[in-house]
Amino acid sequence: MANNLVITPYGLLINEATAITELLIDVDRALLPESASVISHLQRSHGRDQSWNVMVRTLGPVDVQLVDGTIIDFEKSKTKELLAWLTSHRARPTRSAARTALWEVNVADATFTNVVSDARRALNQTHLISNSEEWLPRTFNDQLPFHVSIISDGEILESCIARAQELAPSQAIDELHRGLELVRDLPFSGTGYLWPDAEGITSQLVLNIITASAMAGELDLQRGEIEGVFWATAKGLRVLGAHEELIALRMRAHALRGDLAGVRGEWHSYERAVKSDSWANSQPSQKLVDLYSKINSGSPVLLAR
Repeated sequence: MANNLVITPYGLLINEATAITELLIDVDRALLPESASVISHLQRSHGRDQSWNVMVRTLGPVDVQLVDGTIIDFEKSKTKELLAWLTSHRARPTRSAARTALWEVNVADATFTNVVSDARRALNQTHLISNSEEWLPRTFNDQLPFHVSIISDGEILESCIARAQELAPSQAIDELHRGLELVRDLPFSGTGYLWPDAEGITSQLVLNIITASAMAGELDLQRGEIEGVFWATAKGLRVLGAHEELIALRMRAHALRGDLAGVRGEWHSYERAVKSDSWANSQPSQKLVDLYSKINSGSPVLLAR
């Protein structure tokens, strides 16, 4: 217990003693830092010094990576998904919610317990936290807390965006590039997980990737760093292939160095992407039509949005 306080029940029935134990555990947990404070800490520190030990990578195929780059192998197929779910629900991780998300049908308590135990066992072998700490602390209630140094690449990207908004352009671009380097493919690519789409988590991650790509591309364009524009926008187009703002940035970058063939190439790629998108109306954006016409007429386009 907190402050090393030890309470010995006397003259109580077993169920009464258990109830008191659970109450004291809940009180002890209430003294832990709020999840929002944890995220705030990541936003302040991750770019300057190491503040994580385990990263759950969800910006692409899901895996779990240690700070030294080692990928952890788990015995249970659901263990990676559990850690991905936990880092996506940091504010209120519970056993019941995790079980509902990971399994479409009711499963035995032992099935879920085995997955949690597999995560503990694999993480304990890393020896990255002290003996007094636990990766997944044991509780007597529905709460499923996990160590603060387990984060996701999506959280890092989000913190990069937040920090970049407060920095000078030269520092902001470095922060945005650091986050975009984590993007490998569409979030949760190839997993078949149902809960990220159902809860809007995939959509939010895609939005964050697009936001970081557009911010970085615009900053690089203003600095004349053409290759930086292409690199940043390629990250966003990997997850949303016909995004108008990113295509516009690439067209402006080609125009800035006088490459009209490059502009036409981007335009034709955009047209193909629009036509192949079953959710679109198969018509190009008027904004991009106007930009394409302006570039071909020889008008300045660097500051045109």
